[in-house]
Amino acid sequence: MRRLFLSALLVDAPATADTDWTANEVSSARSKWTAEVNSERPGILAVCDALKDVAPSDTMFFSDMTQFAYAAKEVYPMDFPGHWHHPYGFGTLGYALPAAIGGKVARGERPVIAIAGDYGFQYTLQELGTAVELRLSLPIVIWDNGKLGEIEDSMVAAQIAPNAVVQRNPDFCQIATAYGARCAAPRTLADFKSAILDALAAPGPTVIHVRSDLAQG
Repeated sequence: MRRLFLSALLVDAPATADTDWTANEVSSARSKWTAEVNSERPGILAVCDALKDVAPSDTMFFSDMTQFAYAAKEVYPMDFPGHWHHPYGFGTLGYALPAAIGGKVARGERPVIAIAGDYGFQYTLQELGTAVELRLSLPIVIWDNGKLGEIEDSMVAAQIAPNAVVQRNPDFCQIATAYGARCAAPRTLADFKSAILDALAAPGPTVIHVRSDLAQG
């Protein structure tokens, strides 16, 4: 029955994407988006490029509400559709880690990477225990700018004095160790690449604590 149902769906599925975009228009749009991201969120593009260099082409990403994800979703060159999951709509903080755990369980040996902000990660950090218990090879990238950066930027843009957006973060590596997970704190792009590769091969989850000035290291 399941096979018949899926076969019926494929009958109506288009063989190719229906688009009137030309190659030049696609290239121009990508250049425009890249320039905008680099202007609005400097320092993130280099980290995106480093991630692309080492993440397998079929990697599935689960991201949280964080500036790194906002930028990456616009410029990261995905090799397959449907491989980047983000909490569109309500913008649920804390989505990335539990969603990535579910994704990794479903995908088995195929690669999954979680991306969270320093604030959003703390909404569901207890799920790290689940990833440890299941021995999931799961890189968990925490983008740490020490604040609710997007909200602060919005306040400044609206000429509102920033309020209650700067936080005191815990030691994320100590939290990872307490749960029995691995941890890396890269300070250069080369170290970041190595941390991702090691985490993808590790027999358990790895918290990768990335400061927002990484590209300057």
